[in-house]
This record gives sequence, C-alpha cells and structure tokens, in this order.
Amino acid sequence: MSFDRPLNAIQARQIGKRYVLGASPYQRLWQLLSGRESQQGHFNALEGIDLDIAPGEAIGLIGQNGAGKSTLLQLLCGTLTPSHGHLQVNGQVAALLELGAGFNQDFTGRENILFSAALYGMSPRHIQQHLQEIIEFADIGEFIDQPVRTYSSGMYVRLAFSIATTVKPDILVIDEALAVGDGVFARKSFDRIMQLKQEGVTLLFCSHSLFQVEALCQRCIWLHQGKVMAQGPSAQVISQYNDWLAQRSAGQDPAQAGAASLQPGLVGTGVVRLTGLKARCDDLSGTELHARSGESELGVEFEFMSDPHMPMPNLALMVYGADGRVLCSTGTWIDGVTLTRNETGLGRAHLRFPKLPLLKGRYTLSAYLMCERAVHVYEGVEHFASVQVTQPHLEQGVVSIPHQWQPL
Repeated sequence: MSFDRPLNAIQARQIGKRYVLGASPYQRLWQLLSGRESQQGHFNALEGIDLDIAPGEAIGLIGQNGAGKSTLLQLLCGTLTPSHGHLQVNGQVAALLELGAGFNQDFTGRENILFSAALYGMSPRHIQQHLQEIIEFADIGEFIDQPVRTYSSGMYVRLAFSIATTVKPDILVIDEALAVGDGVFARKSFDRIMQLKQEGVTLLFCSHSLFQVEALCQRCIWLHQGKVMAQGPSAQVISQYNDWLAQRSAGQDPAQAGAASLQPGLVGTGVVRLTGLKARCDDLSGTELHARSGESELGVEFEFMSDPHMPMPNLALMVYGADGRVLCSTGTWIDGVTLTRNETGLGRAHLRFPKLPLLKGRYTLSAYLMCERAVHVYEGVEHFASVQVTQPHLEQGVVSIPHQWQPL
C-alpha cells in the first residue's frame, strides 16, 4: 500500500495490535515460526488506526485508561510492531515513556549516559560533545559517578529526561511526563520541551490533563477501546470527549461525584507557590459556602510567592458541577490581566463573580498557579471550596445566561 503524503513525519494506514489471550512465550514463538494462527482468543489493543502527522505538528492523545494510548505510542517508537497495517515513521524518535527503563543499575550515571545515548543513535563524537550538557542539565552533582542503584527516584528521572531531550530528535513522544522531578527541574523540563516544540520537533503528547493537551497541541486524537473515536482540532475533540464523559457519569450519585477530592491537594514546586487561598460568598468565607442565584457575590482571594527573577505567573479558577464536569473556567491571561508582586515576590489578586449566574445545585472550586504561558501548572488546589446555590424561581439548567425579552 502506498502512502498519500510521503513527506509526513508519521503515516499509518489501518494499523492494529492484537494479542493472543493466555499464550505462553513458547506458544507465541511457535506461532511465529510456524505461521499458524492461534486457536485461542484474541484481544485487539488497537484496531484500524489511520494517521497523517506533518513535521512540526503537535498532536495530543486522550482517552481513558486502557484505551490503547500507550500501545499506539510504543508502536510509533518502534518498541512494538503492528500486528497488521502499514506504519512509516520518518525521522529520529525520542520517547519519554518509562524514563530510565533501560538503565543498567550497576553502571554509573556517566556510563548510563554513554550507553543510553548510543541506543538513541547518537554517534560517539556527538555523545562526547554533549556529555557535559547532559550532566549539567540533570544536575545530580557527584552522584553522576555513582551506580544508579544508589539514586533517588528524582535523580533517576532527571538523568533519563536529560538524555532523552538532549538527543534533539525529529519526533518527541511524551506519555504523561511533561514536567518531571522536583519544582526547579519541573520548570526546566517544561522549558526544554517547549524549546524543542518551537524548533519544529514533531510532538506527540499523551495526557489526562486536557487543559495541557489543548494548550500545547493543534490537533487531538481520542482513543477508546483501541479505536479512534474522533480526531481534529484539539478544542473540538476535547469538547466531544468531555460530553461523552458527562454522559457516562450521568448515572453516578452526584454527592459522590462532586466529593471526589474535597481535601486540598497541593502540588507545589517550592519556587513559585500559592501561599493563600480564600473563598467567600457575600460576607462569609469558608470551604462550605451558600449562595443565592443571581443575587450573591462569589469571590476568591489569591496570594502567591514568585521568584522576582522569574516571569510573572498566571492565576486560574475552575468551577465544577456535582458530576465532576468542568462548567466554566477563567484565567488572568484570558482576561488580559497582568499580576503584580512586590520586591520579595509576594503577589495578591481578587476574583469576583457578582450576581452569581449559577442556578441551583452544588459546585466546587479549584485554583491554579501557572507559568507565564499558562500551560505549566506550578501549584494547584483541587476542590478547595464548595458552593451550594439556591434560587427563588423555577429556571432550569446550570447557568442563567443574561437575556432580554421584547414583545413584538
């Protein structure tokens, strides 16, 4: 079969991956050598996948666990081969799948750099030219000459990430590893990936963070049970995916869906962080608020610390319904608001929702402190407050949209 666009970075026609259920390694070898079809059952991890990805494109991959996302990425990386179909990958691939999976535990960090870089296809001369760059970016100090079995998980990840991204690949595959390690290194890793994207590297980004997918990727592919449910502009596909998730959760107990994570869960960096967060409704503040639709004012007060030498961060708020679905969100960059901070890095902001337009129901709030590009999340507090809204009328739905009646 010929491909329609041979200059694409990745082209696939009807590729799939099938596994034989219950087959031992010996049985699989015998089937391969004999060419005989197994009589046992099969499981199709992927089926009928078509892809055309141009050089320099950023493609998001979304779907629930078990949808086939990791299998597809492994096919594109060459660690798995398709059971059927035709796949062509043009260019060098660097994958951030299982960071450090190929490390030899008894080798030092320096020895693993030489070994892993060679596996990525780097020539000995190229490795030597970039050896110090890899070591400096990993920033693990004297441990670079110690066996990696003595490393902490953070050092392990730092070294693996540094090697994978110093390769300067044509195609970068990321599976839930956009920001790795501790706070300072998380920012470094994010900047490195953004730099590669700006340099024209083709990006495949698989994540459950739909916000990051939409922010990073022009196009998006939604997988479910090994098949493509939709692909196209990220905003459009993510909207379809959210609608589908909402329909699936429609049978849930609303109280359980909305209380998935009422305890604040800070994911901090130690460099840029939220230091204060308060929700209030009218004259009362707290974590369990009560409001009247169209009458009450809902407010959120943010306080943050940010290194004055770093770019000014952004603030964001998401409002969730009782079923766990995002109903609306806002951010300082969306509204064209630039935050301020004093010489110590302390900043504050106040977000107001006058005459709250939410209709009756229970809602939760989540707050985020984000980078200047509004893609990398420095810190987030999930469902830090809930709001129980009542209303004096019978208007139905989730929100009351401003409107006017005019008799004709």
